[in-house]
Amino acid sequence: MRTVLIVLAGTAALGLTACGGSSPAGDAGTSGGSTPSAATATSAAATSPPAASSQSAVATSLDPCQLVTSSEASALAGTTFGTGREETTKGGGKICVYGYQTTNVFTVEVGQDQSSSDAQAQWSSAEAQARKLLQRKVPAGITVNVQTADVSGLGDKAATVYSRNSIAGRKFGISGIYLLKGATFVAFQDLLLGGAPPSTSALQAQARTTLSRVT
Repeated sequence: MRTVLIVLAGTAALGLTACGGSSPAGDAGTSGGSTPSAATATSAAATSPPAASSQSAVATSLDPCQLVTSSEASALAGTTFGTGREETTKGGGKICVYGYQTTNVFTVEVGQDQSSSDAQAQWSSAEAQARKLLQRKVPAGITVNVQTADVSGLGDKAATVYSRNSIAGRKFGISGIYLLKGATFVAFQDLLLGGAPPSTSALQAQARTTLSRVT
């Protein structure tokens, strides 16, 4: 759970921090300008304290870069990503980042608990804590409107988030989907500066494919 729901805050941090500057360095095969501050926020999201402390978390063998492939992420984000950058979290979860150090960052997270009952028990509390963390990431005086919705028919639990905002005259969008199947949590989301992120319907269509790979 720590890897998945904390991204509500981590992705927002990307959007807010990425407005700060640019650099020519970027992910090979990825379109868009580069923002080193966005890359820093990505790493921070991967290693931040968990949204909910889990005594039952276990190391996952699932590969997030295979749960949503580079071509699938590219189609959703409307760009061309190269190979994803993979990281392992302190709790044994994994993160795949496409578009590292660019203005279009797509991340995939996977984490596992020891049992489905442990995972079910943590879903609500972790989501609530992630929302609180999201608010703490937002600078004073800035309001980020995030639309959230529960989704039926995808795994055991699913929820989407969608937001389009403007900070200092620069537009950015966030969309993501958060999934629970048995003891496995999966999330993927896109942050895009200057455009619209993938629709929640597009994310749900990809989620069906992604969940079929969770065994």
